[in-house]
Amino acid sequence: MSKTFAVLSYPDSNNLGDFIQSIAAKQELSENVHIELNRDQLHNYDGSMASILLNGWFMEKPDNWPPSKKIKPFFLSFHLNPTAKKGMLTLDGIAYFKKYQPIGCRDRYTHKLLLSYGIDAYYSGCLTLTLNRNNFVSKNTKRKGIYVISPFERFHQDNGSNTKTILNQMIHQFKRPFKHIKYIQARKRLDHFLDAQKEPIYYTSQLRNPLNYSEQDRIAEAKQQLKEIANAKLIVTSRIHSALPAVAFETPVLFLSDGLEHINQKSRLEGMDCFFPILNSSDLNKWISKRPKPSKAHLPFVEKMRKAITRFVAD
Repeated sequence: MSKTFAVLSYPDSNNLGDFIQSIAAKQELSENVHIELNRDQLHNYDGSMASILLNGWFMEKPDNWPPSKKIKPFFLSFHLNPTAKKGMLTLDGIAYFKKYQPIGCRDRYTHKLLLSYGIDAYYSGCLTLTLNRNNFVSKNTKRKGIYVISPFERFHQDNGSNTKTILNQMIHQFKRPFKHIKYIQARKRLDHFLDAQKEPIYYTSQLRNPLNYSEQDRIAEAKQQLKEIANAKLIVTSRIHSALPAVAFETPVLFLSDGLEHINQKSRLEGMDCFFPILNSSDLNKWISKRPKPSKAHLPFVEKMRKAITRFVAD
């Protein structure tokens, strides 16, 4: 009897980065993918036994952890966000991780966190590092332009912490004007940097409202954004799933960390600085007349992830 393989789906997500991660998972599993399962509803799955590649950001609804017994997980490129720590690292949650360890972690934060709970874990890197440029542009495509993807968007969003209490709402409102001032300052620095460039500049966002875009539309938008990243001469972004595909495509990238000071954001960046430069907008002047060189540091991680997936499929 053949195995049923699954990847994650994100019907409610506004973040193209989620879809980019599943595109990477499908690329690596190739024709083996049979079904897609909602990341936040894995506990409700009641179909035939499914082997799933669990990668990405976990999770919007941590009270729904652990997944159904009809799911056999393979943890690779996994991030456990501080917002979900309490709900996922219960006694049952810890036992689930231990049952299916070792856990391949997308970042150093998740790696250290799971080890602190006695869970066997290792730093795998992100699955999007395996993306193949030739799947999105022809081999001889000439690079063109600078793509500015979602810089400083976090200044306009809360940090994902619980703002339901009156105290937290008051703190959030108090900080808002200060965040706006920081945003204006960062934006001026970025504009100064871009004004000095001779390439055409293209602006885009990694966010798409599910009310306006169907899930299939958001997948198509994610593929289009990957095509743009593969075609660019430089990526400037504050989104890791614009930066990591750029690394995979050998597209130079500058990652701007302004507005990412909260632990919920900083946790996702731990370990990423070995793949691309992480800088504050105040450092952009140093890059006006030069480009970051494409890094090869990701290649050993890519090789190890592919070997691990081969074992997962064959097991």
